[in-house]
Amino acid sequence: MGPAEVLLRARAPAKVNLVLRVGPLRPDGYHDLETLMVPLDLADEIRVHLVRGRRGPVVCHAPNRPELDGPANLAARAAEAFRSRFDVVDGLDLVVEKRIPVTAGLGGGSSDAAAVLRALAHAYGVRDSRALAAAALEVGSDVPFFLGRGPAWATGRGEVLTPVRVPTLDVVLAYPRDAALAIRAGDAYRWLDAARQESSGTAGLPLPSRGRWRESMARNDLQGPCFERHPFLRTVAGQLVGLGATTAIMSGSGPTVFGIFPDRAAAGHAAVGAREAGFGIEVHVVRTLQRHPGVSRWKSPRFESSPSAKKSSRRT
Repeated sequence: MGPAEVLLRARAPAKVNLVLRVGPLRPDGYHDLETLMVPLDLADEIRVHLVRGRRGPVVCHAPNRPELDGPANLAARAAEAFRSRFDVVDGLDLVVEKRIPVTAGLGGGSSDAAAVLRALAHAYGVRDSRALAAAALEVGSDVPFFLGRGPAWATGRGEVLTPVRVPTLDVVLAYPRDAALAIRAGDAYRWLDAARQESSGTAGLPLPSRGRWRESMARNDLQGPCFERHPFLRTVAGQLVGLGATTAIMSGSGPTVFGIFPDRAAAGHAAVGAREAGFGIEVHVVRTLQRHPGVSRWKSPRFESSPSAKKSSRRT
């Protein structure tokens, strides 16, 4: 590897929302939120390949997931936001190894974007946390959370973060494989607004003062409208409780439902039961993290990138 060539990798963890409370629709089209997010040990892996001083485009490749290749991937959009904000013209090749289910309410795309920002900040020595947070918010409302330290209350659009201590939790994720159950975040919020309008003639009341997370547990304002349209998700939540979960709710805008269990053994036992039930769900046994992962050098000669990345490596 030449002196100007940089290979970095970063883990991009999934998240669950232990609490998600949604305020009224704002004039800018967003909602005020009050959500408690925690990262998980289920993670994608991001690899960044660049050569300092070599101009070029951002190329993004997701092995075995060709539908995620290209500039629309949030990882690629984060790279472009970084280049624009910090006047970087070097070409970047990104590899996104997906392990987090897609469109699942687990924040995988946002976490991938934040991992790219972390890696590029490391590569270029950027320490301006405010500028990085601004670049993150350009990409998506959840991205600033993944740039933070770890578990946090998020307010505003999700960009105002207050770190919080959350004990390590053993969690089972149940993600429906049926594409008909996929839920776009925008749809989930529209369903909530419509339900509130129909029931009370208002699009939502101001958020109440935040309490301790345990007292607000099992609260996801988006869950009701989503369960109404997809009753199968309610069935999955009930199944997790029946298998020993102390609580089971939808994460974010779904459709993933997660259950919290007393310990790892109980979570593992429940995961076996959920798989054997044959509900057509993808099941993961995970733990919450206290801190987001860092960035490291990527030294493997097996670095897999897009064709352009392999070509640029041969030219070095």
